Amino acid sequence: MVYIPSSRYEDAYRRIADSASRSQGTSVLIFVSTDVDGLCGLRILTTLLKRDAIAHKIVPVTNYADISSMDETLIANNSSQIRSVVFLNCGAQMDIQDLLTLRDNLSVMIIDSHRPFNLYNVFWHEQVQCLDDGDVESNMDPLRHAFEAIEFGEALSDDDSDEEVDSVEEDVLSETGIGRKRGSSEMLGDLARRDTSVRQRRKQRRRVDMDPEEFVRIQEQRAQRREERAEQQQMIQAYYAQGSYYGLSCAISALTLAEQLGQPPTLDTVWWAIVGASSQHILQHIDVDGYSVVVRRMRDLVRRVSPTASTAISGSSQRPGGGGGLGGMATSALDFNAFDASSSSQALLDSQLGGIPGAEEPSSSHANFDMFNPYLDLIDEDDDEGFLRARAGASTNAEAGLLISSKSVMQQMEIVESAELKFTLLRHWSLDSSMRFSPYVATRLATWSSRGRARLDLLLAKLGLSKAEAQAPYLHLAPELKKQLYQKMAEIGSDYDMPDALYPGFVRNYGWRKSRFSGSDMALALLALLQKDTWTTDTTDIQQGGFFAAYDALTQYKVLKEGIDGAQLLQRMVVSQGISMLERQAVKTLKRLRFTILGELEANTTGNGIFSKPFALRQLALFLMQTLRERSTKSDHAKRPFIIAAPTTDALESEKYLVLGITPLDFSLIRPHMPEMSFNQSTFAGESRNHFGLVFEEVANQIGAETKQGFFDSNVMEIRRSDMSTFVDRLRRHL
Repeated sequence: MVYIPSSRYEDAYRRIADSASRSQGTSVLIFVSTDVDGLCGLRILTTLLKRDAIAHKIVPVTNYADISSMDETLIANNSSQIRSVVFLNCGAQMDIQDLLTLRDNLSVMIIDSHRPFNLYNVFWHEQVQCLDDGDVESNMDPLRHAFEAIEFGEALSDDDSDEEVDSVEEDVLSETGIGRKRGSSEMLGDLARRDTSVRQRRKQRRRVDMDPEEFVRIQEQRAQRREERAEQQQMIQAYYAQGSYYGLSCAISALTLAEQLGQPPTLDTVWWAIVGASSQHILQHIDVDGYSVVVRRMRDLVRRVSPTASTAISGSSQRPGGGGGLGGMATSALDFNAFDASSSSQALLDSQLGGIPGAEEPSSSHANFDMFNPYLDLIDEDDDEGFLRARAGASTNAEAGLLISSKSVMQQMEIVESAELKFTLLRHWSLDSSMRFSPYVATRLATWSSRGRARLDLLLAKLGLSKAEAQAPYLHLAPELKKQLYQKMAEIGSDYDMPDALYPGFVRNYGWRKSRFSGSDMALALLALLQKDTWTTDTTDIQQGGFFAAYDALTQYKVLKEGIDGAQLLQRMVVSQGISMLERQAVKTLKRLRFTILGELEANTTGNGIFSKPFALRQLALFLMQTLRERSTKSDHAKRPFIIAAPTTDALESEKYLVLGITPLDFSLIRPHMPEMSFNQSTFAGESRNHFGLVFEEVANQIGAETKQGFFDSNVMEIRRSDMSTFVDRLRRHL
């Protein structure tokens, strides 16, 4: 068994630790995908490696070509000290044997959310260990038997019942090597012809000598074996043909590994896992049911690292109104079914006001002291203790000791459960901007049109907000207005096609005077930093500079705030570009899908090619697909997949297009002619599948186009511009 069940993750890590103890240098090489989930998983894994004093090297990679090139310089060299290779959010879908030089002393661990697995990684290579999120162990046992039967079983032939080779065949084999070059086409052809004639003579002789009943029995056995082999091949074919999807977040898998190794969860590691899973949610890699599984899993960990959060939630459940969880809700605090129009949750509302539910509001004397204290403005934003000293009028930490260690202060550094609105970056923007540049709101109200803008103004009025209040920073809104916003949105959201505007999430407090971040806020900020070269003028080490800026943002608040600025800019670009394309009717509706191609000027809106990056291109595609879905009057049109293409801006790849295909999460891609298998249902993605990776590869082979996988998602590829028109034409006919 080379897959590692979720209860034994520590086995894979201990192999890494044992190898490191026998090495004198850097023994661990980490290939990490340049996405948020992989980044968060990296942060958690490196805490383990540093704890155990294991020297490691981090290599950010964007596609499998990067990994192959690194293999030549870092692994294939016999003098390399590398003993273990870790893949974070990459590697699961490719046969590792084709990517790396698997030396005898090399072990590989894969922590990847991309599915389906390459079966050779899961059932074949003893040196490769894949961390399973439960799907392999629970759903793929028949597939494992089929794979092992084909790979390790005896090959089927008409002569499989013979105990020894006929002497005539031995004579033929001995003659074939005389006077001919070994392996020549002449030799091989002659051997094939003679072998066929020998087999025919053996069959005839066997039929004469064999008892008729025995002959019938053998033929029935052979037919049964052929039927079983056909079923096994069909099962494996169906597994790969189901299309791509996502499993458990890489970051959550890394956190599970840390727990099994005895590393207690901390505020940081739990938060990084939440952010990794939140990135899957906002990019629609997992469905609502899958996200609810994640929320339930993380809730217990949050209460362990933030004990007052669980106390506050349980306390709020005892308020008048009955029910457990969020105030009067009858279900648990973050149950998806809990957000109905009658909900009145004090815990939910408190979580939006910058404090923990149940925490006391600052006294008026403190507020007045803050207003007239000139020293507060001189304190650095990151110096929380200095701020508290100045606020208390103390000159030393000792004088302010009671305040610093008080419950109200400690609560400002915790993670809390919270009901979130699907308004982009709400805590870091004005309510008006958050709603206008939120794909969720913009697609439902068509906010770019005069009618849509009027509906938005009417909605804000019904929420009890004036235009000036809506355009002011959200943090400056009065607490009463914030409470009112969440209450009324739950009540009237369905009137504006937003019945599910509330969803469960988590929020982290970073301390006094610092903005609070939800998991989705932080995921968007990290996505922006990963694409930093598209919105900043700093060209120093563009690709890895963006990656390590995002890496630093997980622990450095100032860098994180920079990511928020970039996220706001990118969100404006995505929505503005999408509106422009909709107004120009640039999206073509075909029989089974929708398709659009961005021009040079559109892809280079900022001069740096924002939409030549897979994440920005995916966000644009999701916005367009969702908008057209909301405006569609036919149910079959609403669920159509979407393909988008944009020219690349890389100097080395300037003659290529980046092509991306996405499908709605509620659109099942299980092909009707394929058998129904247990692996058709995923814990985190349900039955939703993206088959564009298979389609792109098939069409490219048909036209002989030169392609390259553009990212670790199989539904993202690069194709030469000269092949683009032929590719699109064949794609239309293929689908």
